[in-house]
Amino acid sequence: MKPEIINVSLTRKLNDLSYPIFVGNNLLSQSKNIIKQFVYDRKVILIHDNFFSEKENSNHNFVDFVKTIKNLSKSINLIGISGGDKTKNISQLNLILEKSLSFEISRDSLIIAFGGGVVGDIAGFASSILLRGLDYIQIPTTLLSQVDSSVGGKTGINSSQSKNMIGSFHQPIAVIADINMLTTLPRREFLAGMVEIIKYGLIKDVSFFEYLEKNHEEILNLDQLKLKNIICMSCKIKSLIVKKDEKENGERALLNLGHTFGHAIESFGKYDGTIIHGEAVSIGICLAFKLSNKLGFCSQIETTRVINLLKILKLPTSLKDISISITTSKMLDKFKYDKKNKNNQLTFILNERIGKSFIKNNMDISVLKKFLDEEI
Repeated sequence: MKPEIINVSLTRKLNDLSYPIFVGNNLLSQSKNIIKQFVYDRKVILIHDNFFSEKENSNHNFVDFVKTIKNLSKSINLIGISGGDKTKNISQLNLILEKSLSFEISRDSLIIAFGGGVVGDIAGFASSILLRGLDYIQIPTTLLSQVDSSVGGKTGINSSQSKNMIGSFHQPIAVIADINMLTTLPRREFLAGMVEIIKYGLIKDVSFFEYLEKNHEEILNLDQLKLKNIICMSCKIKSLIVKKDEKENGERALLNLGHTFGHAIESFGKYDGTIIHGEAVSIGICLAFKLSNKLGFCSQIETTRVINLLKILKLPTSLKDISISITTSKMLDKFKYDKKNKNNQLTFILNERIGKSFIKNNMDISVLKKFLDEEI
C-alpha cells in the first residue's frame, strides 16, 4: 500500500507554509526515503512515549525508526516521557527543556515527537520555545493523534484551571502516520480516536458520517484500506479548515464540537484514566446535539442518529454513563475557562444538522443551567 501524501498549506502575511502528512502502512520500518530529507546531518531529539524503547524486544517499528535516524542524522538523543494527560504539565515541560538544552542543540536541531496526542502536544510546545523555535516532526502512534492532534499546529500543556490553557501555534514540518502502529492499540484508545473521526463528518461532511455508519464494523476490525480512507479524509477536512483559519479566529473553532463539554468532563476525572479524552468528547458531542435540538436548531431524528452511532461503538453518550461526580454549578464554572469565549460570553459549537456545525456566541447561562440540570 503506497503512502498517501496530504499537503497542509497555510497562507500567511509574511510567509506561506506547507508541509506533508504521510499516511500508509509500515512507513516507520521503511522510513529512510521519507525521513532523510528532514533529518540528514542534523542533531535530533526524539521525545517518545515510555511505552517504546530501543530494546530489541520492544516495538520493532520504533527500533527500526531509531536505527534509521541514527544512520542519517548528526546525532540522536532520546527523551522518554509517560503518556496520559497527567504528563501535560509545566514540571514535565521544564524537564524536557532542560534536558534538551543539555544536548548542546542549535537552531538547526530537530525535535521528533513519537507517541500519542500528549507526547505530540508537549514535544511540539517544547520545540516552539526552545531557542525561540525549532523544527519538529510528528510521528502519531494512536488513532486520535493521527487524525487530530498531530495536524494543525496546536501545541501545549494543561493548567490547574483547565485543559490546554498554556501553549502555542507551531506547525510541524512533517507528519508520518503509520497505520501499522494501530494494530497493538488498546480497543479503548482506538474508540477514543473514532470519536474525533466522527466529529469531522458531523461538522463538515454528512457523506463521511454515512460512510462511518456503513463501515464501522470493518473499521473496528482494522481493515487497512478503510483505516487509510478515514485517516486521510479526517486529515483533509482538518487541513482545509486550518488553511482558512490557522489560529482559531473563526471557522477553526468548529473543530471543537463536543469539546467545551468534553474538556470540562475530562477535568472532573482528574486525568487519572477514569475517563479519557475521546470518551469525554463522545458525551460532549451528544450534549451539543441535544442542546442544538433543545434550542430548535437540529432535529430529534438527527440527534438520535448521532447518539446511536456512538452507542453502537460502545462509547459513553450521557453523563449518566460515567461514575464521576459532576454538578451543574461546577460544570458552568469550568466553561468560563474555555478558549473560545469572547468578552466573558460563553461560546459553544452547535449543529443545524449532521454535516453542518456553527458557532453559537453569547450562550444564555440560564438555558445552559436548565439543560444541565436535566442531563446530570
